[in-house]
Amino acid sequence: MVRFIVRLKSDKPSDISIDYRRRFISFLKKVFKDSFNSFNEAKPYVFSVFFGKNARIEKDKVKNVEIINFRFSTGNFIVAVKFYNGALRLKKENYLHKIGSENFKIEWIKKEDEREVNGIFRTLSPVVVERIGYKNVKNIEERYIVPNEDDFEVSLLENILRRYRSIYGKDLSVNTFKFNEIKVKKTYVKHYNGYLKCFLGKFKVETDSEELLKFIYDFGLGLRTGQGFGYLEVEDNVRKT
Repeated sequence: MVRFIVRLKSDKPSDISIDYRRRFISFLKKVFKDSFNSFNEAKPYVFSVFFGKNARIEKDKVKNVEIINFRFSTGNFIVAVKFYNGALRLKKENYLHKIGSENFKIEWIKKEDEREVNGIFRTLSPVVVERIGYKNVKNIEERYIVPNEDDFEVSLLENILRRYRSIYGKDLSVNTFKFNEIKVKKTYVKHYNGYLKCFLGKFKVETDSEELLKFIYDFGLGLRTGQGFGYLEVEDNVRKT
């Protein structure tokens, strides 16, 4: 597991569309360059974005953004090295990336401390889960599922196993799996001019598979992790020494 924070800074406050994730996907294309096209649909990483305490949402804009913390996590060491080297290259080039009304440059890059995975998580970005057996791609209520809806647990596990197979090229053996809500809420997120039904909050995953827990922490939970969804943080203060 490798996690980084990249601090992006603008010279003056920026107004950013709430449909902002596409700009960070574009940023990753600059970071990875040709390597980006070698990734399959289930990207081997997850990212999240924090706009700072002074940012505020007004209608369809995130306003007063001067500092952005871009978090990136992967369980693939080669991907981690490529990300770090790519971000460092952009910093040395004083690369400016347009996000909203202003340009942002990389102020610093640092590796985050590793945490002990205990099964209790909180979301740093919304989680997207596809419902097993959905028929209508355009109907977000049918296609996406959140906790408290029928078949959520089995759909979530299917999504995890599907991504694991896509990233590692093999199946993950799981005998027991349970999703326990602690404090979870449904939310709708604008993305590429449409909307996704997602959830945010704190929860516990109980399973006999330590590999599954490590996988969702390293690569994110649910689908569309390469688009800025499903980034998890361990909900405690236990850290590896």
